[in-house]
This record gives sequence, structure tokens and C-alpha cells, in this order.
Amino acid sequence: MFTIRNMGGVALFLAGTTWLWLTPMFATKGVTTSGFLWTATQALSLLTIVGFCLATVGLFARQPWWEAVAIGSAAVGLLSLIPYWVAGTQGGETTGTVAYNATLHVLMVAGIFALLLVPQLERWVQHHVMSG
Repeated sequence: MFTIRNMGGVALFLAGTTWLWLTPMFATKGVTTSGFLWTATQALSLLTIVGFCLATVGLFARQPWWEAVAIGSAAVGLLSLIPYWVAGTQGGETTGTVAYNATLHVLMVAGIFALLLVPQLERWVQHHVMSG
């Protein structure tokens, strides 16, 4: 069924899965993916993915904590971009790839923050999630 709640839940889940792109297994062939920064990027990215999965479950279950988990996951995801940027550029990843991934994820986080932290938009989201 196509409801704003269902589409929002799917969008939240899919947005979370894109943090896989920042992990070493998605790096360009030949890029050095060893070291602390890649490990930190992977750990933060996986934590972000788990957080978005939990937020999605909370959204569908109409739990009041889903918003806080989504905001926290977005913040952790934003934090993961710092070691990713450094590791990617130092490891030999093209600047275009690193910039594309970082820009896309910053825009996603900005959208999540806007929808869940701007009072008028947050009320709209709550109305459609809790009543849908």
C-alpha cells in the first residue's frame, strides 16, 4: 500500500543502506583500504546502517523513539564522512568519487535533519507516521 508512512519508512531504510558505499568493499579496485581510517569508516558506517534499520522498525511500529534514533544515526553517518574523506583521498580513490559520496550523504543527512528537527516539518512527519 502506498502511504506516506510506508514510503517514508522505505526511504529511511534505503538511505541507511547507502552507507555501505563508504566501506572498503565498495572502494575502487586498487585503492588501499587498510589502516585505522578505513576501519573507523567501516565501523561508523555499519553503526549508521544498524541505527537506520532500528529507526525504520520503530517508524513502522509507531514507537516514539524512532525519530531520536534516526537523528542519531544521521549524526553518526555524518561523522563517518570525516575518516572516509581522508582514507579515500590518501588511499588513492578519485577525488570525484569521494566528493560524490560525501555530497550525497551530506544532502541525505540535511534532509533527515530538516524533516525531523524543523518544528513545522516534524509535525507533518509525526502526523503522517502516527496516523497513517
